[in-house]
Amino acid sequence: MSSKLFALFPKTLKNRLFLAFVMLILLPYAFLNVYNFNSVEGVLRKQTADQSLEQMTTLQKSLEDLLNVVYKTVTLIEQDVLVTSILREPNEHDSLRRVYMIDTKFKSIINSLFISLSPVYYTLLDGSGNVYASYTPNESLSYSQLTQEPWYTAILQQPYRYVWNWDKNYVSRDLSRSPQLLTYSTPLRDRDGTRYAVMRASVDVYEWFRAATQFNEETYLLLESDGTILADSKSGRIEKTERLAGGHKLDHKGYYVEGEYLHIYTELPRINKYMMKRVQMNQIYAEVDRLKKSFFTASITFTLAFITITLLIASTITKPLHNLQRKMANAVDNRFRVQLPESKYQGEILQLTRTFNQMMADMEQLIQRLKEEERNKEAVRFQMLLSQTNPHFLLNTLNTVKWLALVENQPDIAEICVSLGKLLEAGLNSERELIYLKDELGLVESYIYIQNFRYKQLFDVQYEVEPGLEYALLPKLSLQPLVENSIQHGFMEREQKGLITIRAYGKEGKLYLEVEDNGSGSAGKPTSKTIKSDRQRGGIGISNLKERLALLFKSNAGLEMVVLEQGTRVRFYFPLLISEPYVDERNLPVQADER
Repeated sequence: MSSKLFALFPKTLKNRLFLAFVMLILLPYAFLNVYNFNSVEGVLRKQTADQSLEQMTTLQKSLEDLLNVVYKTVTLIEQDVLVTSILREPNEHDSLRRVYMIDTKFKSIINSLFISLSPVYYTLLDGSGNVYASYTPNESLSYSQLTQEPWYTAILQQPYRYVWNWDKNYVSRDLSRSPQLLTYSTPLRDRDGTRYAVMRASVDVYEWFRAATQFNEETYLLLESDGTILADSKSGRIEKTERLAGGHKLDHKGYYVEGEYLHIYTELPRINKYMMKRVQMNQIYAEVDRLKKSFFTASITFTLAFITITLLIASTITKPLHNLQRKMANAVDNRFRVQLPESKYQGEILQLTRTFNQMMADMEQLIQRLKEEERNKEAVRFQMLLSQTNPHFLLNTLNTVKWLALVENQPDIAEICVSLGKLLEAGLNSERELIYLKDELGLVESYIYIQNFRYKQLFDVQYEVEPGLEYALLPKLSLQPLVENSIQHGFMEREQKGLITIRAYGKEGKLYLEVEDNGSGSAGKPTSKTIKSDRQRGGIGISNLKERLALLFKSNAGLEMVVLEQGTRVRFYFPLLISEPYVDERNLPVQADER
Protein backbone atom coordinates (compact mmCIF):
# COMPACT_ATOMS: atom_id res chain seq x y z
CA MET A 1 0.00 0.00 0.00
CA SER A 2 2.80 2.42 0.89
CA SER A 3 4.64 1.60 -2.35
CA LYS A 4 1.54 2.48 -4.39
CA LEU A 5 1.20 5.82 -2.60
CA PHE A 6 4.90 6.52 -3.17
CA ALA A 7 4.47 5.75 -6.88
CA LEU A 8 1.83 8.51 -7.07
CA PHE A 9 4.24 11.03 -5.54
CA PRO A 10 5.68 13.44 -8.17
CA LYS A 11 9.20 12.66 -9.36
CA THR A 12 10.24 16.06 -10.72
CA LEU A 13 10.97 19.15 -8.65
CA LYS A 14 8.50 21.26 -10.61
CA ASN A 15 5.63 18.92 -9.87
CA ARG A 16 6.73 18.65 -6.25
CA LEU A 17 6.72 22.42 -5.92
CA PHE A 18 3.23 22.48 -7.39
CA LEU A 19 2.08 19.72 -5.01
CA ALA A 20 3.66 21.55 -2.07
CA PHE A 21 1.81 24.72 -3.07
CA VAL A 22 -1.49 22.86 -3.23
CA MET A 23 -0.96 20.92 0.02
CA LEU A 24 0.71 23.61 2.12
CA ILE A 25 -0.88 26.82 0.85
CA LEU A 26 -3.99 26.28 -1.24
CA LEU A 27 -5.72 23.59 0.83
CA PRO A 28 -4.92 25.17 4.24
CA TYR A 29 -6.13 28.51 2.87
CA ALA A 30 -9.38 26.92 1.68
CA PHE A 31 -9.87 25.02 4.94
CA LEU A 32 -9.19 28.20 6.91
CA ASN A 33 -11.83 30.09 4.95
CA VAL A 34 -14.34 27.27 5.37
CA TYR A 35 -13.54 27.20 9.09
CA ASN A 36 -14.01 30.98 9.36
CA PHE A 37 -17.37 30.86 7.57
CA ASN A 38 -18.46 27.96 9.77
CA SER A 39 -17.40 29.98 12.80
CA VAL A 40 -19.48 32.93 11.58
CA GLU A 41 -22.43 30.60 11.06
CA GLY A 42 -21.90 29.21 14.54
CA VAL A 43 -21.89 32.73 16.00
CA LEU A 44 -25.11 33.55 14.11
CA ARG A 45 -26.69 30.34 15.40
CA LYS A 46 -25.68 31.20 18.96
CA GLN A 47 -26.95 34.78 18.67
CA THR A 48 -30.26 33.58 17.23
CA ALA A 49 -30.52 30.93 19.93
CA ASP A 50 -29.72 33.44 22.71
CA GLN A 51 -32.34 35.90 21.43
CA SER A 52 -34.92 33.14 21.13
CA LEU A 53 -34.10 31.88 24.62
CA GLU A 54 -34.67 35.39 25.97
CA GLN A 55 -38.07 35.50 24.25
CA MET A 56 -39.01 32.08 25.60
CA THR A 57 -37.81 33.10 29.04
CA THR A 58 -40.27 35.99 28.86
CA LEU A 59 -43.03 33.55 27.87
CA GLN A 60 -41.99 31.24 30.68
CA LYS A 61 -42.18 34.13 33.12
CA SER A 62 -45.67 34.99 31.90
CA LEU A 63 -46.73 31.40 32.60
CA GLU A 64 -45.14 31.60 36.06
CA ASP A 65 -47.02 34.85 36.71
CA LEU A 66 -50.27 33.25 35.56
CA LEU A 67 -49.84 30.30 37.92
CA ASN A 68 -48.94 32.64 40.79
CA VAL A 69 -52.02 34.77 40.14
CA VAL A 70 -54.19 31.63 40.12
CA TYR A 71 -52.66 30.62 43.40
CA LYS A 72 -53.44 34.05 44.84
CA THR A 73 -57.05 33.88 43.65
CA VAL A 74 -57.48 30.79 45.79
CA THR A 75 -56.36 32.88 48.74
CA LEU A 76 -58.83 35.64 47.76
CA ILE A 77 -61.71 33.16 47.70
CA GLU A 78 -60.63 31.77 51.07
CA GLN A 79 -60.63 35.30 52.52
CA ASP A 80 -64.01 36.32 51.04
CA VAL A 81 -66.44 36.54 53.96
CA LEU A 82 -69.60 35.89 51.97
CA VAL A 83 -68.19 32.88 50.12
CA THR A 84 -66.77 31.54 53.35
CA SER A 85 -70.13 31.80 55.13
CA ILE A 86 -71.89 30.02 52.25
CA LEU A 87 -69.38 27.17 52.25
CA ARG A 88 -69.38 26.80 56.04
CA GLU A 89 -73.13 26.99 56.61
CA PRO A 90 -74.88 26.27 53.32
CA ASN A 91 -78.22 25.56 55.02
CA GLU A 92 -78.51 29.15 56.19
CA HIS A 93 -78.64 30.45 52.59
CA ASP A 94 -81.09 29.87 49.82
CA SER A 95 -79.76 27.37 47.25
CA LEU A 96 -80.24 29.74 44.30
CA ARG A 97 -78.60 32.57 46.20
CA ARG A 98 -75.65 30.35 47.08
CA VAL A 99 -75.06 29.46 43.47
CA TYR A 100 -75.54 33.05 42.34
CA MET A 101 -73.14 34.55 44.87
CA ILE A 102 -70.37 32.04 44.22
CA ASP A 103 -70.87 32.27 40.47
CA THR A 104 -70.58 36.06 40.73
CA LYS A 105 -67.29 35.66 42.59
CA PHE A 106 -66.00 33.28 39.91
CA LYS A 107 -66.89 35.73 37.12
CA SER A 108 -65.16 38.63 38.84
CA ILE A 109 -61.98 36.58 39.11
CA ILE A 110 -62.15 35.21 35.56
CA ASN A 111 -62.70 38.68 34.10
CA SER A 112 -59.56 39.94 35.80
CA LEU A 113 -56.94 41.33 33.45
CA PHE A 114 -54.20 39.36 35.22
CA ILE A 115 -55.32 36.02 33.82
CA SER A 116 -56.74 37.06 30.46
CA LEU A 117 -54.18 35.03 28.43
CA SER A 118 -55.68 31.69 29.38
CA PRO A 119 -58.99 30.49 30.83
CA VAL A 120 -59.01 29.24 34.42
CA TYR A 121 -61.63 26.83 35.73
CA TYR A 122 -62.62 26.66 39.43
CA THR A 123 -64.39 23.91 41.34
CA LEU A 124 -65.58 24.18 44.98
CA LEU A 125 -66.82 21.33 47.19
CA ASP A 126 -68.19 22.12 50.65
CA GLY A 127 -68.62 19.67 53.46
CA SER A 128 -72.37 19.22 52.89
CA GLY A 129 -72.29 17.60 49.44
CA ASN A 130 -72.62 20.76 47.35
CA VAL A 131 -70.51 21.39 44.22
CA TYR A 132 -69.91 24.81 42.62
CA ALA A 133 -68.16 25.29 39.26
CA SER A 134 -67.16 28.27 37.14
CA TYR A 135 -67.51 26.30 33.88
CA THR A 136 -69.79 23.98 31.97
CA PRO A 137 -68.52 20.45 32.65
CA ASN A 138 -68.09 17.76 30.04
CA GLU A 139 -70.10 15.43 32.28
CA SER A 140 -72.52 16.16 35.09
CA LEU A 141 -70.73 16.96 38.34
CA SER A 142 -71.25 14.39 41.05
CA TYR A 143 -70.07 15.13 44.57
CA SER A 144 -69.46 11.46 45.38
CA GLN A 145 -67.58 10.93 42.11
CA LEU A 146 -65.41 14.03 42.60
CA THR A 147 -64.39 12.93 46.06
CA GLN A 148 -63.07 9.67 44.59
CA GLU A 149 -60.83 11.33 42.01
CA PRO A 150 -57.02 11.40 42.49
CA TRP A 151 -56.77 15.16 43.03
CA TYR A 152 -59.21 14.99 45.97
CA THR A 153 -57.55 11.99 47.62
CA ALA A 154 -54.14 13.69 47.22
CA ILE A 155 -55.44 16.62 49.32
CA LEU A 156 -56.39 14.28 52.14
CA GLN A 157 -52.93 12.67 52.11
CA GLN A 158 -50.83 15.85 51.67
CA PRO A 159 -53.09 18.82 52.45
CA TYR A 160 -50.33 21.44 52.66
CA ARG A 161 -48.43 20.61 49.47
CA TYR A 162 -48.35 23.28 46.76
CA VAL A 163 -48.08 21.17 43.60
CA TRP A 164 -49.46 21.52 40.08
CA ASN A 165 -50.55 18.28 38.40
CA TRP A 166 -51.88 17.34 34.99
CA ASP A 167 -55.50 16.10 34.83
CA LYS A 168 -57.64 14.97 31.97
CA ASN A 169 -59.77 17.81 30.56
CA TYR A 170 -63.13 17.77 32.31
CA VAL A 171 -64.50 20.98 30.73
CA SER A 172 -67.07 21.00 27.95
CA ARG A 173 -65.53 20.79 24.48
CA ASP A 174 -67.35 24.00 23.59
CA LEU A 175 -65.06 25.77 26.06
CA SER A 176 -61.81 23.86 25.65
CA ARG A 177 -60.52 21.10 23.36
CA SER A 178 -57.23 20.74 25.15
CA PRO A 179 -56.38 17.15 26.11
CA GLN A 180 -55.09 18.16 29.58
CA LEU A 181 -55.51 20.85 32.21
CA LEU A 182 -52.89 21.95 34.72
CA THR A 183 -54.58 21.63 38.12
CA TYR A 184 -53.88 22.91 41.62
CA SER A 185 -56.10 21.76 44.49
CA THR A 186 -56.14 22.78 48.16
CA PRO A 187 -58.40 22.58 51.23
CA LEU A 188 -60.02 25.72 52.67
CA ARG A 189 -59.65 25.94 56.45
CA ASP A 190 -60.81 28.01 59.40
CA ARG A 191 -58.32 29.78 61.61
CA ASP A 192 -58.34 26.81 63.93
CA GLY A 193 -57.35 24.53 61.03
CA THR A 194 -60.75 22.93 60.45
CA ARG A 195 -61.40 22.09 56.81
CA TYR A 196 -64.76 23.38 55.58
CA ALA A 197 -64.31 23.09 51.77
CA VAL A 198 -61.99 21.92 48.98
CA MET A 199 -61.09 24.00 45.92
CA ARG A 200 -59.66 23.01 42.55
CA ALA A 201 -58.23 25.53 40.05
CA SER A 202 -57.29 24.37 36.53
CA VAL A 203 -55.36 26.33 33.90
CA ASP A 204 -55.65 25.63 30.17
CA VAL A 205 -51.93 25.73 29.35
CA TYR A 206 -52.56 24.74 25.74
CA GLU A 207 -54.74 27.81 25.25
CA TRP A 208 -52.13 29.96 26.99
CA PHE A 209 -49.49 28.59 24.61
CA ARG A 210 -51.65 29.38 21.56
CA ALA A 211 -52.39 32.92 22.75
CA ALA A 212 -48.76 33.62 23.69
CA THR A 213 -47.31 32.50 20.33
CA GLN A 214 -50.04 33.44 17.84
CA PHE A 215 -48.33 36.65 16.67
CA ASN A 216 -44.88 35.06 16.09
CA GLU A 217 -43.79 34.17 12.56
CA GLU A 218 -41.63 31.24 13.70
CA THR A 219 -43.03 27.90 14.77
CA TYR A 220 -43.34 27.20 18.49
CA LEU A 221 -43.84 23.72 19.92
CA LEU A 222 -45.01 22.48 23.31
CA LEU A 223 -43.27 19.17 24.08
CA GLU A 224 -43.13 16.34 26.54
CA SER A 225 -39.70 15.59 28.01
CA ASP A 226 -39.32 12.62 25.61
CA GLY A 227 -39.89 14.85 22.54
CA THR A 228 -43.58 14.11 21.98
CA ILE A 229 -45.26 17.15 20.37
CA LEU A 230 -48.27 18.37 22.34
CA ALA A 231 -49.03 21.66 20.57
CA ASP A 232 -47.92 23.51 17.44
CA SER A 233 -48.37 27.29 17.12
CA LYS A 234 -48.88 27.01 13.34
CA SER A 235 -51.02 23.92 12.88
CA GLY A 236 -52.67 23.78 16.30
CA ARG A 237 -52.81 20.89 18.74
CA ILE A 238 -52.19 17.37 17.49
CA GLU A 239 -52.51 13.88 18.92
CA LYS A 240 -49.76 12.43 21.09
CA THR A 241 -48.34 10.26 18.31
CA GLU A 242 -45.77 12.51 16.63
CA ARG A 243 -42.26 13.00 18.07
CA LEU A 244 -39.32 15.17 17.16
CA ALA A 245 -36.96 13.74 14.55
CA GLY A 246 -33.41 12.92 15.59
CA GLY A 247 -34.16 11.79 19.14
CA HIS A 248 -32.07 14.53 20.78
CA LYS A 249 -31.97 14.50 24.57
CA LEU A 250 -33.32 17.78 25.95
CA ASP A 251 -31.46 19.44 28.81
CA HIS A 252 -32.57 22.45 30.85
CA LYS A 253 -32.16 24.70 27.81
CA GLY A 254 -30.11 24.81 24.62
CA TYR A 255 -30.23 24.45 20.87
CA TYR A 256 -29.26 22.07 18.06
CA VAL A 257 -29.49 21.80 14.26
CA GLU A 258 -31.67 19.12 12.69
CA GLY A 259 -32.29 19.15 8.95
CA GLU A 260 -33.09 22.65 7.68
CA TYR A 261 -34.10 24.00 11.09
CA LEU A 262 -32.41 25.42 14.16
CA HIS A 263 -34.21 24.10 17.25
CA ILE A 264 -34.06 26.26 20.39
CA TYR A 265 -35.69 24.88 23.53
CA THR A 266 -36.15 25.64 27.22
CA GLU A 267 -37.72 23.75 30.07
CA LEU A 268 -40.96 24.81 31.78
CA PRO A 269 -40.21 23.27 35.20
CA ARG A 270 -43.50 24.24 36.82
CA ILE A 271 -45.47 22.15 34.34
CA ASN A 272 -42.79 19.54 33.48
CA LYS A 273 -42.91 20.41 29.77
CA TYR A 274 -40.62 21.97 27.17
CA MET A 275 -41.12 24.90 24.82
CA MET A 276 -39.28 24.85 21.50
CA LYS A 277 -38.81 27.36 18.71
CA ARG A 278 -37.91 26.26 15.17
CA VAL A 279 -36.13 28.69 12.85
CA GLN A 280 -35.26 27.93 9.21
CA MET A 281 -31.52 27.92 8.60
CA ASN A 282 -31.76 29.80 5.28
CA GLN A 283 -33.22 32.77 7.14
CA ILE A 284 -30.12 32.92 9.35
CA TYR A 285 -27.50 32.27 6.66
CA ALA A 286 -28.95 34.22 3.73
CA GLU A 287 -26.41 37.07 3.94
CA VAL A 288 -23.55 34.72 4.80
CA ASP A 289 -24.26 32.54 1.75
CA ARG A 290 -24.13 35.57 -0.52
CA LEU A 291 -20.78 36.66 0.92
CA LYS A 292 -19.45 33.11 0.70
CA LYS A 293 -20.34 32.81 -2.98
CA SER A 294 -18.65 36.07 -3.98
CA PHE A 295 -15.60 35.35 -1.83
CA PHE A 296 -14.93 31.88 -3.21
CA THR A 297 -15.41 33.10 -6.79
CA ALA A 298 -12.70 35.70 -6.30
CA SER A 299 -10.48 33.22 -4.42
CA ILE A 300 -10.62 30.64 -7.21
CA THR A 301 -9.76 33.28 -9.84
CA PHE A 302 -6.73 34.50 -7.94
CA THR A 303 -5.65 30.93 -7.13
CA LEU A 304 -5.60 29.91 -10.81
CA ALA A 305 -3.52 32.98 -11.66
CA PHE A 306 -1.12 32.23 -8.83
CA ILE A 307 -0.72 28.60 -9.96
CA THR A 308 0.21 29.72 -13.46
CA ILE A 309 2.85 32.13 -12.18
CA THR A 310 4.21 29.47 -9.79
CA LEU A 311 4.70 26.96 -12.60
CA LEU A 312 6.58 29.54 -14.69
CA ILE A 313 8.90 30.41 -11.80
CA ALA A 314 9.44 26.74 -10.98
CA SER A 315 10.50 26.05 -14.58
CA THR A 316 13.30 28.64 -14.35
CA ILE A 317 14.67 26.76 -11.33
CA THR A 318 14.09 23.15 -12.25
CA LYS A 319 15.73 23.27 -15.68
CA PRO A 320 19.25 24.08 -14.46
CA LEU A 321 18.74 21.70 -11.54
CA HIS A 322 17.98 18.95 -14.01
CA ASN A 323 21.31 19.58 -15.70
CA LEU A 324 23.04 19.53 -12.32
CA GLN A 325 21.34 16.21 -11.51
CA ARG A 326 23.01 14.50 -14.47
CA LYS A 327 26.41 15.76 -13.32
CA MET A 328 25.77 14.44 -9.82
CA ALA A 329 24.95 10.99 -11.24
CA ASN A 330 28.41 10.91 -12.84
CA ALA A 331 29.90 11.84 -9.46
CA VAL A 332 28.33 8.73 -7.89
CA ASP A 333 29.76 6.51 -10.60
CA ASN A 334 33.26 7.88 -9.87
CA ARG A 335 32.99 7.20 -6.10
CA PHE A 336 32.63 10.88 -5.15
CA ARG A 337 36.02 11.82 -6.63
CA VAL A 338 34.43 14.49 -8.81
CA GLN A 339 34.61 18.28 -8.91
CA LEU A 340 31.96 20.15 -10.91
CA PRO A 341 33.01 23.24 -12.93
CA GLU A 342 31.87 26.41 -11.20
CA SER A 343 32.24 28.76 -14.16
CA LYS A 344 29.04 27.56 -15.91
CA TYR A 345 26.61 28.59 -13.15
CA GLN A 346 25.46 31.76 -11.43
CA GLY A 347 23.41 32.84 -8.44
CA GLU A 348 21.86 30.14 -6.26
CA ILE A 349 22.95 27.36 -8.65
CA LEU A 350 26.57 28.50 -8.29
CA GLN A 351 26.26 28.31 -4.50
CA LEU A 352 24.76 24.85 -4.84
CA THR A 353 27.67 23.75 -7.07
CA ARG A 354 30.27 24.99 -4.59
CA THR A 355 28.46 23.24 -1.77
CA PHE A 356 28.40 20.03 -3.81
CA ASN A 357 32.14 20.18 -4.45
CA GLN A 358 32.81 20.73 -0.75
CA MET A 359 30.49 17.87 0.11
CA MET A 360 32.39 15.52 -2.22
CA ALA A 361 35.68 16.39 -0.51
CA ASP A 362 34.19 15.93 2.97
CA MET A 363 32.64 12.60 2.04
CA GLU A 364 35.94 11.26 0.77
CA GLN A 365 37.58 12.20 4.08
CA LEU A 366 34.67 10.64 5.99
CA ILE A 367 35.01 7.37 4.10
CA GLN A 368 38.70 7.18 4.98
CA ARG A 369 37.89 7.89 8.62
CA LEU A 370 35.17 5.19 8.73
CA LYS A 371 37.56 2.62 7.30
CA GLU A 372 40.12 3.46 9.98
CA GLU A 373 37.49 3.25 12.75
CA GLU A 374 36.34 -0.13 11.46
CA ARG A 375 39.90 -1.47 11.70
CA ASN A 376 40.20 -0.12 15.26
CA LYS A 377 36.86 -1.69 16.22
CA GLU A 378 38.02 -5.10 15.02
CA ALA A 379 41.18 -4.77 17.10
CA VAL A 380 39.13 -3.92 20.23
CA ARG A 381 36.86 -6.90 19.60
CA PHE A 382 39.88 -9.17 19.39
CA GLN A 383 41.25 -7.86 22.70
CA MET A 384 37.87 -8.36 24.37
CA LEU A 385 37.66 -11.98 23.22
CA LEU A 386 41.19 -12.53 24.42
CA SER A 387 40.41 -11.03 27.86
CA GLN A 388 37.50 -13.44 28.32
CA THR A 389 39.80 -16.45 28.18
CA ASN A 390 41.49 -15.58 31.51
CA PRO A 391 38.34 -15.80 33.76
CA HIS A 392 37.32 -19.04 32.06
CA PHE A 393 40.81 -20.35 32.67
CA LEU A 394 40.40 -19.39 36.35
CA LEU A 395 37.09 -21.29 36.57
CA ASN A 396 38.63 -24.36 34.99
CA THR A 397 41.57 -24.16 37.39
CA LEU A 398 39.20 -23.80 40.37
CA ASN A 399 37.31 -26.86 39.17
CA THR A 400 40.58 -28.76 39.03
CA VAL A 401 41.41 -27.76 42.64
CA LYS A 402 37.98 -28.99 43.72
CA TRP A 403 38.57 -32.47 42.25
CA LEU A 404 42.05 -32.62 43.77
CA ALA A 405 40.56 -31.77 47.18
CA LEU A 406 38.00 -34.55 46.78
CA VAL A 407 40.75 -36.97 45.82
CA GLU A 408 42.78 -35.90 48.88
CA ASN A 409 39.66 -36.27 51.07
CA GLN A 410 39.36 -32.53 51.76
CA PRO A 411 35.57 -31.93 51.39
CA ASP A 412 35.73 -28.49 53.02
CA ILE A 413 38.19 -27.24 50.41
CA ALA A 414 36.05 -28.76 47.65
CA GLU A 415 32.92 -27.05 49.00
CA ILE A 416 34.80 -23.74 49.20
CA CYS A 417 35.78 -24.16 45.57
CA VAL A 418 32.13 -24.79 44.64
CA SER A 419 30.96 -21.68 46.51
CA LEU A 420 33.73 -19.54 45.05
CA GLY A 421 32.90 -20.89 41.59
CA LYS A 422 29.27 -19.82 41.95
CA LEU A 423 30.31 -16.30 42.89
CA LEU A 424 32.85 -16.09 40.09
CA GLU A 425 30.42 -17.49 37.52
CA ALA A 426 27.74 -14.96 38.57
CA GLY A 427 30.26 -12.14 38.12
CA LEU A 428 31.28 -13.37 34.67
CA ASN A 429 27.70 -13.64 33.39
CA SER A 430 27.34 -10.11 31.97
CA GLU A 431 24.16 -10.91 30.03
CA ARG A 432 21.94 -11.00 33.12
CA GLU A 433 21.99 -7.91 35.33
CA LEU A 434 18.82 -8.85 37.27
CA ILE A 435 18.38 -12.23 38.97
CA TYR A 436 15.80 -13.81 41.27
CA LEU A 437 15.89 -13.04 44.99
CA LYS A 438 16.21 -16.76 45.77
CA ASP A 439 19.28 -17.00 43.48
CA GLU A 440 20.84 -13.93 45.10
CA LEU A 441 20.32 -15.47 48.55
CA GLY A 442 22.02 -18.63 47.23
CA LEU A 443 25.07 -16.55 46.23
CA VAL A 444 25.07 -14.96 49.71
CA GLU A 445 25.02 -18.41 51.28
CA SER A 446 28.01 -19.43 49.15
CA TYR A 447 29.91 -16.35 50.27
CA ILE A 448 28.94 -16.90 53.94
CA TYR A 449 30.08 -20.52 53.74
CA ILE A 450 33.54 -19.37 52.66
CA GLN A 451 33.72 -16.67 55.37
CA ASN A 452 32.49 -18.98 58.14
CA PHE A 453 35.23 -21.41 57.23
CA ARG A 454 37.75 -18.58 57.34
CA TYR A 455 36.58 -16.98 60.62
CA LYS A 456 35.73 -20.21 62.46
CA GLN A 457 31.95 -19.64 62.70
CA LEU A 458 32.38 -16.12 64.06
CA PHE A 459 28.79 -15.21 63.15
CA ASP A 460 25.34 -16.60 62.30
CA VAL A 461 22.97 -15.52 59.55
CA GLN A 462 19.19 -15.48 59.65
CA TYR A 463 16.76 -14.67 56.83
CA GLU A 464 13.44 -12.82 57.10
CA VAL A 465 11.92 -12.98 53.61
CA GLU A 466 8.31 -12.04 53.01
CA PRO A 467 6.40 -14.92 51.32
CA GLY A 468 5.87 -14.56 47.59
CA LEU A 469 9.11 -12.67 46.89
CA GLU A 470 11.19 -15.66 45.79
CA TYR A 471 10.94 -14.56 42.14
CA ALA A 472 11.41 -10.85 42.73
CA LEU A 473 14.13 -9.39 40.50
CA LEU A 474 17.10 -7.51 41.95
CA PRO A 475 20.62 -6.58 40.78
CA LYS A 476 22.95 -9.55 41.10
CA LEU A 477 25.62 -9.49 43.84
CA SER A 478 23.86 -6.62 45.59
CA LEU A 479 23.59 -8.28 49.03
CA GLN A 480 27.10 -9.80 49.12
CA PRO A 481 28.97 -6.45 49.50
CA LEU A 482 26.73 -5.53 52.45
CA VAL A 483 27.30 -8.89 54.15
CA GLU A 484 31.03 -8.47 53.53
CA ASN A 485 30.98 -5.05 55.27
CA SER A 486 29.16 -6.54 58.27
CA ILE A 487 31.80 -9.27 58.62
CA GLN A 488 34.90 -7.14 58.10
CA HIS A 489 33.79 -4.00 59.97
CA GLY A 490 31.35 -5.39 62.50
CA PHE A 491 32.76 -8.60 63.96
CA MET A 492 36.54 -8.27 63.75
CA GLU A 493 36.82 -6.65 67.19
CA ARG A 494 34.01 -8.62 68.89
CA GLU A 495 34.63 -11.54 71.18
CA GLN A 496 31.01 -12.64 71.21
CA LYS A 497 29.38 -14.38 68.30
CA GLY A 498 27.76 -12.02 65.81
CA LEU A 499 24.40 -12.15 64.01
CA ILE A 500 23.60 -10.93 60.52
CA THR A 501 19.93 -10.52 59.62
CA ILE A 502 18.88 -10.31 55.96
CA ARG A 503 15.36 -9.00 55.36
CA ALA A 504 13.28 -8.68 52.19
CA TYR A 505 9.78 -7.22 52.07
CA GLY A 506 7.52 -5.30 49.69
CA LYS A 507 5.92 -1.96 50.47
CA GLU A 508 3.97 0.47 48.24
CA GLY A 509 5.18 -1.13 45.01
CA LYS A 510 8.85 -1.26 46.03
CA LEU A 511 11.15 -4.07 47.17
CA TYR A 512 13.09 -3.29 50.37
CA LEU A 513 16.25 -5.25 51.27
CA GLU A 514 18.05 -4.86 54.60
CA VAL A 515 21.32 -6.24 55.97
CA GLU A 516 21.55 -5.68 59.74
CA ASP A 517 24.27 -6.81 62.13
CA ASN A 518 24.84 -6.52 65.87
CA GLY A 519 28.51 -5.68 65.51
CA SER A 520 30.39 -2.70 66.87
CA GLY A 521 28.10 0.30 66.27
CA SER A 522 27.63 3.78 67.66
CA ALA A 523 27.53 4.15 71.41
CA GLY A 524 24.95 6.91 71.15
CA LYS A 525 21.19 6.67 71.07
CA PRO A 526 19.40 4.96 68.20
CA THR A 527 18.49 7.18 65.28
CA SER A 528 16.25 6.71 62.28
CA LYS A 529 18.12 9.21 60.10
CA THR A 530 20.53 8.13 57.43
CA ILE A 531 24.06 8.90 58.65
CA LYS A 532 27.59 7.74 57.99
CA SER A 533 28.81 4.89 60.14
CA ASP A 534 31.53 5.46 62.70
CA ARG A 535 33.10 2.31 61.35
CA GLN A 536 33.62 3.97 57.96
CA ARG A 537 31.65 1.34 56.13
CA GLY A 538 31.86 3.00 52.74
CA GLY A 539 34.09 1.58 50.07
CA ILE A 540 33.94 0.16 46.61
CA GLY A 541 31.16 -2.35 47.29
CA ILE A 542 28.53 0.11 48.58
CA SER A 543 29.48 2.90 46.16
CA ASN A 544 29.31 0.39 43.31
CA LEU A 545 25.85 -0.69 44.46
CA LYS A 546 24.67 2.93 44.60
CA GLU A 547 25.83 3.57 41.04
CA ARG A 548 24.21 0.36 39.78
CA LEU A 549 20.89 1.26 41.42
CA ALA A 550 21.05 4.74 39.90
CA LEU A 551 21.79 3.34 36.42
CA LEU A 552 19.06 0.71 36.58
CA PHE A 553 16.23 2.57 38.35
CA LYS A 554 17.17 6.28 38.23
CA SER A 555 15.43 8.20 41.03
CA ASN A 556 13.14 5.25 41.91
CA ALA A 557 15.85 3.58 44.00
CA GLY A 558 17.86 4.53 47.07
CA LEU A 559 20.34 3.27 49.64
CA GLU A 560 20.68 4.35 53.25
CA MET A 561 22.85 3.34 56.22
CA VAL A 562 21.46 3.61 59.76
CA VAL A 563 23.69 3.28 62.81
CA LEU A 564 21.92 1.39 65.59
CA GLU A 565 22.74 1.36 69.29
CA GLN A 566 24.27 -2.07 68.71
CA GLY A 567 25.24 -2.63 65.11
CA THR A 568 24.38 -1.15 61.74
CA ARG A 569 21.51 -1.55 59.28
CA VAL A 570 21.94 -0.95 55.53
CA ARG A 571 18.68 -0.67 53.56
CA PHE A 572 18.20 -0.20 49.84
CA TYR A 573 15.03 -0.25 47.75
CA PHE A 574 13.85 -0.13 44.14
CA PRO A 575 10.64 -0.98 42.17
CA LEU A 576 9.15 -4.38 42.98
CA LEU A 577 9.35 -6.63 39.89
CA ILE A 578 7.95 -10.18 40.10
CA SER A 579 8.83 -12.55 37.23
CA GLU A 580 7.80 -16.10 37.99
CA PRO A 581 9.35 -18.68 35.65
CA TYR A 582 7.30 -20.01 32.78
CA VAL A 583 6.54 -23.74 32.80
CA ASP A 584 6.33 -25.38 29.38
CA GLU A 585 4.29 -28.43 28.38
CA ARG A 586 6.93 -30.76 29.82
CA ASN A 587 6.65 -28.98 33.21
CA LEU A 588 10.23 -27.74 32.88
CA PRO A 589 10.76 -24.26 34.41
CA VAL A 590 12.20 -21.63 32.13
CA GLN A 591 14.04 -18.60 33.45
CA ALA A 592 12.31 -15.22 33.02
CA ASP A 593 15.01 -13.98 30.63
CA GLU A 594 14.57 -17.08 28.43
CA ARG A 595 10.90 -16.55 27.60
